[in-house]
Amino acid sequence: MSLNPAIDQPQVRRFEVESPPEPSLLASARRRVLKGIEQALTDWTIRRALHLDATDPEGLIRHIIRSRGTYAALSRPNLSLAQADAMRISGPHGTLPAPPTPAEWFAPLRGEPRGFVLYVHGGSFMAERSPRITSLIGRFAAAANARVYSPSYRLAPEHPCPAAIEDIEAAFAWLSRTWPDEPVVGVGESAGAAILLAAAQRMKARGEAMPRGLMLLSPWIDLSLQGRSMALASLSGVATREMHSMALIARLYLRDLSATDPVASPLFGDMAGLPPMLIHASRSDMLYDDAVRLADKVRDANGDLTLRLWTEENHVWERTSVPAARQSIQLGAEFIRERLAR
Repeated sequence: MSLNPAIDQPQVRRFEVESPPEPSLLASARRRVLKGIEQALTDWTIRRALHLDATDPEGLIRHIIRSRGTYAALSRPNLSLAQADAMRISGPHGTLPAPPTPAEWFAPLRGEPRGFVLYVHGGSFMAERSPRITSLIGRFAAAANARVYSPSYRLAPEHPCPAAIEDIEAAFAWLSRTWPDEPVVGVGESAGAAILLAAAQRMKARGEAMPRGLMLLSPWIDLSLQGRSMALASLSGVATREMHSMALIARLYLRDLSATDPVASPLFGDMAGLPPMLIHASRSDMLYDDAVRLADKVRDANGDLTLRLWTEENHVWERTSVPAARQSIQLGAEFIRERLAR
């Protein structure tokens, strides 16, 4: 039975999802060890950033730029594109106009793809698309049987908000002009969810076309950090990042904007008239409340949203190879295919 109900009448639906079991205790233990090593290096990077923020602001910028390479090296893909039944494809060429920013393109190895997915990657607003995210994008291309357009966007702190949002708005507008008859669904993960949702709200306010659907994975959409789960996870010590490090990331992205400005924190924006949304989140994630509060806001605006909540998964666990990652990708792909068929 599909957990993607038919979307005909605006409503908010909420599902609790049970994760499939791990294939073996050894695989689970190995994943925890690798995660611990990666987290230790991430913690050092953030501690260094906090020190430089207080003592050497220019050195902080250099540190962040250098750390992008470290992040990419640590973020090894769990599956190759071929293992994910996907492939890179060339972008538009010949007489077609070039996209507004550099981008990567993906397609399923098998079948005839229909429509496009506009994929907005995460990375705390400051990191480029990593190999692990590239692998995830390929898995979505295969599962949804769609071509995926993943544009790069300008990164903080060199380019604070709303630079990334403007780039994604330009990317969607270009895609719509270049293939006017092809449907598009937007997918954003973590910080990319904030960029995508803010772009959709701004396009709606201008009376422009929007994607036919929005899928948000572990969304970080409140940079004021008001979520109860944010505070509790940080105080309990179970969070992969502490609240002060999240505040630093938010400040570098915001620069002169208020943390409650809807351009940066679309949780505080207008939800009326947005396309149907799907959110996948986990109760174990410190950003869990961002997803739940978004569902409440969409309900208040008489919008259409499906919220699925897992219990024990990490932030954007779809990037991993755990059974729950495959489960989430397949359920998300059902939503994408349904919206592309409209």
